[in-house]
Amino acid sequence: MSKKVFALSADYGYINQITTAVKSILYHNHDSTIYIINKDIPQEWFSGINNRVEAIGSKVINQKIDENSLGNEHVSQPQINEMSYGRILIPDLIDEERILYLDSDIVVNADLSELFDMDLGDHPVAAIPDLLYANNFNSGVLLFNIPVLKKDPDIVHKMLEFGLTSDLSEGDQSVLNHFFSDKYYHLPLKYNLAIGYDFLCYYYPGFDHNYFEKTNIQGSIIHYTSPYKPWKQFSTGRYRDLWWQYYDLDWAEVVAHADLPAVFDYKEEGSFFTLTNSENIEHLEELVKAFPHYTFNIAARTNMGGKLVKLIPYPNVHLYMNAVQVVIDPLLNNADAYLDINYGGKDDDMLKKFQATGKPIVSFDDVNSSIKGAINYHSFKQDDVAGMITYLKSIN
Repeated sequence: MSKKVFALSADYGYINQITTAVKSILYHNHDSTIYIINKDIPQEWFSGINNRVEAIGSKVINQKIDENSLGNEHVSQPQINEMSYGRILIPDLIDEERILYLDSDIVVNADLSELFDMDLGDHPVAAIPDLLYANNFNSGVLLFNIPVLKKDPDIVHKMLEFGLTSDLSEGDQSVLNHFFSDKYYHLPLKYNLAIGYDFLCYYYPGFDHNYFEKTNIQGSIIHYTSPYKPWKQFSTGRYRDLWWQYYDLDWAEVVAHADLPAVFDYKEEGSFFTLTNSENIEHLEELVKAFPHYTFNIAARTNMGGKLVKLIPYPNVHLYMNAVQVVIDPLLNNADAYLDINYGGKDDDMLKKFQATGKPIVSFDDVNSSIKGAINYHSFKQDDVAGMITYLKSIN
């Protein structure tokens, strides 16, 4: 088996994301070397990790660059800084034959050994075609074939010069595509499952290009593209819990390949679901308190107001703002009951879909929906929250 060599590039402001990515890499890929291209990460961070991962034949290397070396490169998105150009430096920085570069907004979810044994022929890089931008590859995952790249000894200088162009639509990704879009080896989508486009493709269908059908696969590398990152207080796309599971691993669990940590700090006994377009939900907090081991999944296709946001200190309340259908569907399907207790307009299609399962829908008389006559629809007087609680406890 070939040597497994990885590279990431970021500054200290992204230290949590780098740490999470490194944990996910080493969790699935022992006997790996990981270069961290950086200008300001303390050496103690490297020492602390290396003391723990030496037992699995791995090492994280402090690959420093001059703090001024990338300052003039053009970046195109507010969540990205000049350190994204660190990947362009790899052929000159790292003396290895094959290197897998990964963005820091990634988690590795599988053993990647086959990438390092793959025959790349005369292709200088291997990448995954971008799901939204035709004829381009996404530069968040790049497999560098260093001997082929070094056939042009000035390739790094040429790319950095091109990166000074002020009208690059995708920053360093535009640079890399300028040089390699017709020369790269096409990898399967599972190696860069870019699910950060969920919001864009759901709410702006012109971007879709069968995006949701294409991404309905098991990803070996999950890439949280776009500004809607899973480590923010709220995000809109898939695999949020997975990022936090890798984040929560301690190094002993990484080394032992222990089970990924639980997402909740309570033993979940079931879940309830509500899809709302209003922050006003009847007796919600009383229900949350009455069922501390039930998860209350509350989704909206818009942002949420303060009345809902103030409930997130309850660990069993989970809010899904600007929720896309691929997030809503599993929440709906897995719910033990639908709480039709929100004011405002109702999503009749979702209610009918749940009603067809035969599982209970509960409501209060003043917020009933149009399917209130269904056999599994149970309504209570507005002040009878105790009656609803008693009923919900009886269904499991």
